[in-house]
Amino acid sequence: MKTITLGKSGDQPFKIKGIGVSKVHATVTIDDYGRWIIADYNSTNGTFVRNETTGELMRVGPQGMQISEMTFIVLGADNSAGCCFYAKQLINPGDYVDEHLYMLSKKQEFDKEEDKVAKNARWVRIIIFAIMLLFTIGTFVYQYGFNNGNTSSDLFTIYRGLSLLTMGASSFYDAQGKRAKIMKKRKLFSQCPNPECDRKLSNDEIENLKCGRCQK
Repeated sequence: MKTITLGKSGDQPFKIKGIGVSKVHATVTIDDYGRWIIADYNSTNGTFVRNETTGELMRVGPQGMQISEMTFIVLGADNSAGCCFYAKQLINPGDYVDEHLYMLSKKQEFDKEEDKVAKNARWVRIIIFAIMLLFTIGTFVYQYGFNNGNTSSDLFTIYRGLSLLTMGASSFYDAQGKRAKIMKKRKLFSQCPNPECDRKLSNDEIENLKCGRCQK
């Protein structure tokens, strides 16, 4: 069994300078069966791990939580005041290949989500246009084929109602809002894997598998 102390005075294989990190902040234990357990050491600003489905940070208590080598750990805060890293860095420091490939896979997932939103938005516009076109043609046929060219107020009332209905359908599928949520989620998975760098990587940097600031 191996226990690694995390913090400014910890024995982790990298330096931690963030002002929001305690001297002894947390511990990670790797037991004889290869299970990883992280536990907070009553730190001032807390220990967190990232939910790999939602991207949200989950607080770790002193009772501990099981993690894996690719768990993203946050001590204090996910900015310069804290320290962020993948658990793998505790046993294989300086090698960021797996982390970058993981971030690239998440980026590709988000790209697919955005493509799906754009595709659905196009279909919504097409359906609305088709409905309006069919009703317009139907109105023209009724007016000149069955009503001797006379304008019916009922038709205009129905037309206005249908217009409002289609506008409502268009706003119901909030493509812009969905894109904003995807962008927000992207940022949660864009942290540079270098524990000594607090940079959020751009899409280009993720694709290039390298941080533009620390070159890691």
